Amino acid sequence: MFKIVLVSGQSMIPTLRHGEQVLAWTPFARQFFKRGGIVTLSHVHLHLPTDTQSGAGFRTPIAGIQQEQPELFVKRIVGLPRDTVRIPVHQSSHHIPAAVDPQARRDGSNWIWRIPDDHVFIRGDGPYSIDSVVWGPVPFTQLRQVVLCRFPSFQRIS
Repeated sequence: MFKIVLVSGQSMIPTLRHGEQVLAWTPFARQFFKRGGIVTLSHVHLHLPTDTQSGAGFRTPIAGIQQEQPELFVKRIVGLPRDTVRIPVHQSSHHIPAAVDPQARRDGSNWIWRIPDDHVFIRGDGPYSIDSVVWGPVPFTQLRQVVLCRFPSFQRIS
């Protein structure tokens, strides 16, 4: 199945810009999701109540966690199952150090992840991307489509 997807946000700059449209294809097998490929994925954000976020070692009752509707993201696959992914700390955007995935291990000037089976590591191409650096490896079940091409804008050239 083919789908036209609207790119929202700045995370894929310079490759894709906010407002551009891409043609995406839903593959019938996992092997079509390849390292370096741009994909769409469905991801859910979990939010802790603000009154429980302060202090180290806080505990939040499960009933206090709020879940948003899944969002569709456009990102690039940079790691496949059993890969080791190294991201230089200086490539993390300014807000990332406080929110780096707890599974990450810091080794000198790199964050390091070992990608488990049935997961991939995804990144935005731009410097202000929220992606696997924060979320950690993403299960294959969250991948939706492979992006095939960008659509021309069809806007009148003046």
